[in-house]
Amino acid sequence: MNHDWKALAPHKPLDPGDAAYVSRTSGGAQDIVDWVRAGGSTVLVGGPAGIGKSTEIARAATLLRNDRVACFMPLDRFENMRRLDADRMALKIAGIIGDLAIDVYHLALSTSLREALVHHNVLKDDTFRLRAGMVYPQSPGALVKSTIAEVQRLAQKRIALVIDGLEKVPPGRQATKLFEALRSLPDDVDLIVVIPWHAAFGAQSEGIVRAGEKLIAIRALDVEGEPGESGQAFLTNVLATRWGRSVSDFDHAKLDLIADAARWSGGIPRTFLQLMADAGTYAFLRAESPWPDSEDMVNAVADQQESFRRLLMPGDTDAIKKHKGTDGRELDVARKVRLLAHGVLLERLRNRRPVLEVHPLVRAVLNERWA
Repeated sequence: MNHDWKALAPHKPLDPGDAAYVSRTSGGAQDIVDWVRAGGSTVLVGGPAGIGKSTEIARAATLLRNDRVACFMPLDRFENMRRLDADRMALKIAGIIGDLAIDVYHLALSTSLREALVHHNVLKDDTFRLRAGMVYPQSPGALVKSTIAEVQRLAQKRIALVIDGLEKVPPGRQATKLFEALRSLPDDVDLIVVIPWHAAFGAQSEGIVRAGEKLIAIRALDVEGEPGESGQAFLTNVLATRWGRSVSDFDHAKLDLIADAARWSGGIPRTFLQLMADAGTYAFLRAESPWPDSEDMVNAVADQQESFRRLLMPGDTDAIKKHKGTDGRELDVARKVRLLAHGVLLERLRNRRPVLEVHPLVRAVLNERWA
């Protein structure tokens, strides 16, 4: 078997419709779609870096296309998320809706709407030229509402805005303004939005985006012991699918090493793929071997442990040891958000209650002692 380690692309989320998608048993795209179809118009998606939030909402957009005008909007791919303001976001949303309406649904948008979108440089339309001296008085917020209203009228379907990238927005006034802009959108639009962890804690009673919103946390898979067998199977399937292969193509020795990587990953797909890719690179450097051995995996694990070690700040070790095994309510919010966002702490469900566990790669780091 030819192993293209670059094809694992740990940091690249899958696009809508990608054949490499592997379904989660719970907590993923299907849960999001089921909630929306049941009438829950607003879904917020959270989780640590690398857990697969972008991949899951891209899949949700694909599943919703039969009964919604599902607009997948990975804002972070073409905007600086630290500088994005509400007006720019509104214009970008309007442009993406317009593009989808024309290119996919073949809707005949009005000349006035197309001109406004072209004028703001968020829609490419070569069918006409802008008229000299034309004035476009609509604000960005009004323009996105006009775009939504026209597309829903022409398509005779609800619009579902599937927005990725806002998890990269820092806390503060910018995030507040962006969420306020989403809150101002019409109630007959479904919103599926990836949010930063800092927005999920201490939120106002009226909600982050809308009243009645549903927070779906994409959690790390169980990968240790007997309860972790299904999580290991999922990650093994992810690996095989990235290579366009079947799990049956792996012999027992390979499966053992894959299971080792799955356990060390803590159930985070990106970390798992990174461990496998790094081990493959070490195998090539060591002996130009097509498949890593246990020594190569040890080296890959050490690299990931070093990355986690650099994330730890003064006071983290004691705080982690004190609050592991709890729901984290007594942990300082800023520290809790940072440790969860980076996957240092993993929030799992135990008897339907959230419990904080330490990532396997971090456990040894916490127990290090220096003479």
